[in-house]
Amino acid sequence: MAFEGESKSFGELTINVPVLSCGGLAKRWLVPGWRVGWLIVHDRHNRLSEVRVGLTKLCQVILGANVLIQGAIPDILANTPKSFYVDTLKRLKNAADIVYEELKDVPQIKPIMPQGAMYMMIQIKVDEFEDIENDMEFVEKLITEQSVFPLPANIFGIPNYVRLVLTVPEDIIREACKRIAEFCEDHKVNRRRKRSRMEIAP
Repeated sequence: MAFEGESKSFGELTINVPVLSCGGLAKRWLVPGWRVGWLIVHDRHNRLSEVRVGLTKLCQVILGANVLIQGAIPDILANTPKSFYVDTLKRLKNAADIVYEELKDVPQIKPIMPQGAMYMMIQIKVDEFEDIENDMEFVEKLITEQSVFPLPANIFGIPNYVRLVLTVPEDIIREACKRIAEFCEDHKVNRRRKRSRMEIAP
């Protein structure tokens, strides 16, 4: 997936080094709940023969998608029209542009423009906050006060970043960005915090 230019598989980049390529329906077809993925082994010289055996055994002990979804995969891969991919990329790129423009001037965070993804990584500048020390605390307070739920990137080994999904409608994206900016303003250094939406609700 690439917003601009051509996307290349790592398997195309070498004829000697074995490459394991991961793929799935979640990112390309925007159905993360289906939990369907695959592993392609690029191994022109059969150097991973023993590894293949281990991979097959591993696939047999991990719970996978139900039979109905597995049965739909061949048709999805073979018959999805090209227009679907083009439209999906346009929508994701538009959403990424909106989030970046809405948040790039917020001093306490730094959005990272993706080159091709269904989400955007946002850096949390903890030194710019009065009462937030890490990404988990940022997320917990953002949910409580603004009802916006990004994913703390610490679970991926990337501390003080959050992941914001780009697949929601444009009006919801803009409202979420507005709330994130408001939250950052409320919690910036030497700023007295306003009451949360939960606290002022009747």
